[in-house]
Amino acid sequence: MISEIRDSIQQKAPISSQETRDPLFTCHLGTRAIVAEELEPPVPILSAFGKHPLHLCRALGRWDVSKAATNETKALMRSVRVFEPKQKEVHFDDFIFQFGPQSFLYGDLIRVNGCASSPEEAFQLVKDFTEKYTKPPSSDIWGFQLIKIEEDIRCEWVPLDADSLLDDSAFDLHYPVGTGAWHQEYEETLKAKKKGLSILEGMPGTGKTSYLRHLIGRLKDSHRFYFIPPASMGMLSNSKFIGFWAGQKNRHPEKKLAVILEDADAVLMSRGSDNRDEVSALLNLSDGMLGDFLSLHIICTINCKVSDIDQALLRPGRLICLRKFDRLCREQATRLASHLGKSLPEKDDYSLAEVFSGEGLAPVSRPRMGFGG
Repeated sequence: MISEIRDSIQQKAPISSQETRDPLFTCHLGTRAIVAEELEPPVPILSAFGKHPLHLCRALGRWDVSKAATNETKALMRSVRVFEPKQKEVHFDDFIFQFGPQSFLYGDLIRVNGCASSPEEAFQLVKDFTEKYTKPPSSDIWGFQLIKIEEDIRCEWVPLDADSLLDDSAFDLHYPVGTGAWHQEYEETLKAKKKGLSILEGMPGTGKTSYLRHLIGRLKDSHRFYFIPPASMGMLSNSKFIGFWAGQKNRHPEKKLAVILEDADAVLMSRGSDNRDEVSALLNLSDGMLGDFLSLHIICTINCKVSDIDQALLRPGRLICLRKFDRLCREQATRLASHLGKSLPEKDDYSLAEVFSGEGLAPVSRPRMGFGG
């Protein structure tokens, strides 16, 4: 469709007022390619330039689009706003500003594109916008992208609480002796390597997901994290999934991408009739030519034994981390319980969830340890 529109524009410019009232021209904000997102300027911009020179300048960052829309009300030509009832927030998702017959800015919260009849003017449009509306970096905001399938594969930002990031002393209280030293080494590995598979093994409640929340906070400046719910593991073999990752890579070239698969036992276990496609997809994503292109870190949590995992996933070079999360011994659990103001029943060892629940609390009242909590 976009190629047909472009051919029509090139054959006849400028476009008449009757033609610009066509719904495609008046309502369509932009055309997004599946792999390389937004290589094409939106149709209203193409219609303004026709066959005349069109030059584009692009910048990546974080913009205060609401402030820009307030200050440049008369120039706001197109916009898409998102209302989030739970947070009672409204924010801009896409925008187009028009400052002259052939002078445009378009983009979203993390990128802006200037379009003009000369390279110099396009650059100046972007330069002025970024100087006025760049958001200052925030060191106290982090979270992950929840991946979901609607008409397409999309993601939704989920912020994490500040207390999910532990200082060194609190970390040592929460995990068995030696975990802190391992964590430091693992963090450096994730920063150094372009891709790889990590497997965190442990019984339910031993703190695997709480650790991942901590890891997201630690790597918020270098990595961008995505989470696939257990019920949606089938999307790994969805043909659109590769295009989604390629688009995310193009949109965030300054970040390493990491996807978290929680309770991924079924995806990692030896291939059978019920999981063959998912295991094969995971092998391709974590290694090989596709893995080289996408450069993904895949971090899985499992409750099964490592011996049940498909052996191809454990191959050196593909697997960069295999860590078992153990229960806390009584001595350490008592220290953590005392710190939390909890009491514990007499046992030899405890899960982290049991320590947090305290004595006498019904299991249903325990704090949720997963990403949905």
